[in-house]
Amino acid sequence: MFSHLYYLIGSQNPVLISLSGLFGYAGVELFFVLSGFLIGTLLLKMFVKDFVTPSDLFRFFKRRWFRTLPLYYVALLLNVAIAFAFGYSKEGIWRYFLFVQNFNKDYITFFPESWSLSVEEWAYLLLPVLLFIGWQLFKKQPKSSFLVTSLLVILALHWLRYHHYLNHRTTDMTVWNAEVKSVVIFRIDAIAVGFIVAWAHFYYEAVLRKIAVYGFIVAAHLFLLQFLVLNVMSVDIFSAPVYFHVFYFTLTSFTFALALPFFIFWKSSATVMGKMITVMSKISYAAYLIHYCIMSALLKYLMSYLGWTLSSFPLILIYLFLTLAVSYLLHRYFEKPIMDMRDRW
Repeated sequence: MFSHLYYLIGSQNPVLISLSGLFGYAGVELFFVLSGFLIGTLLLKMFVKDFVTPSDLFRFFKRRWFRTLPLYYVALLLNVAIAFAFGYSKEGIWRYFLFVQNFNKDYITFFPESWSLSVEEWAYLLLPVLLFIGWQLFKKQPKSSFLVTSLLVILALHWLRYHHYLNHRTTDMTVWNAEVKSVVIFRIDAIAVGFIVAWAHFYYEAVLRKIAVYGFIVAAHLFLLQFLVLNVMSVDIFSAPVYFHVFYFTLTSFTFALALPFFIFWKSSATVMGKMITVMSKISYAAYLIHYCIMSALLKYLMSYLGWTLSSFPLILIYLFLTLAVSYLLHRYFEKPIMDMRDRW
C-alpha cells in the first residue's frame, strides 16, 4: 500500500518514489517466499503419506482455488468496470480470467498488480505436479524428491532468464520490469525458494530454530548489500546486466528465505499488537487486490469530480481507513463464508 501512495498524492519526490519502489518490490518478493513456505508445508504433509494419488493433488487445487479465485474475480470485474468507465485499454481482457496476462510476455493494460497473482496461481498449479512426478521418480521418498525437485525448478528458471538475457539485451528498467520481473515463466522460482524453507522446517526444525537469529542477521546484511551498497556503487542494469536479468531475484528470494525462520518461531500474542497483526493478516489479500486500481483510483476521481483539495496527510489517512474498512468487509462477508463452505465440503 505504501508503494502506491505516490500515485494517490501525486508526488514527484524522487526519494518517495524510490522508497515506494523498494517497498513494493520487497513486499511482493516476501509474499512469494512466504506463500512458498506455507504451500510447501501443506504439500510436504501430503507427500509424506504412503500413498498419494492425482485426486489428492486435485483436492489441493480445489482448496487453493476456493481461497484465491473468488475474491480475485470480484476485483477483476470491478477493474474491468473501471477500465470501461475511465477509458483504459481493454485489450486482452480474457487473459486476466485465465491468468495469462503475463505468462510469457507482459500483456497487462490495466489491473497491474494482478501480475503477482498470475505467478502465484501458476506456481500452485505447476509445482505440485512437478513434485508429484519427482515423488514417483524418487520411488516415493518425499525428503529427497521434494528438495531435488525444488532445486531443479530454481535452476531451470535461472537458465530461462539467462536464455532470455542472451536473446534480449534489455538495458531499460521499465522494459526489464515488464519483460522479466513480472513474467510468470521467469518468476516461479521465488515460490520454490519458499519450498526450501518449508523442507528445512519440516525435517530440521530444531536446527533451524538454533540458527534463526543468525539467518536474520545475514538476511539484513544481504538486504543492505542489494538495495543500498550496490546502489551506492552504481551497480545497475547497464554495468551488470547478467546480475539484473538472472540473479537479482535469486538474491532477494534467498534473503527473505534466510530471514523467515526468525519469524516462523514467534509465538501468538493476545496483546493489542498481536490482534492487529492477526486482523491485518486476514484482510491482507483483499487489501492487496483493491488498494491501488480500485480504492486509490476511485478516491482520486471522486476528489477531482467534487473539486476537493486535501493535503497529503489527511488524504492518506482517509485512503488507508477506507481501504482497510472495505478489505475487512470483503473478508468478513465474502472470503470467510466461502472458506467456511470449502471446509464443510
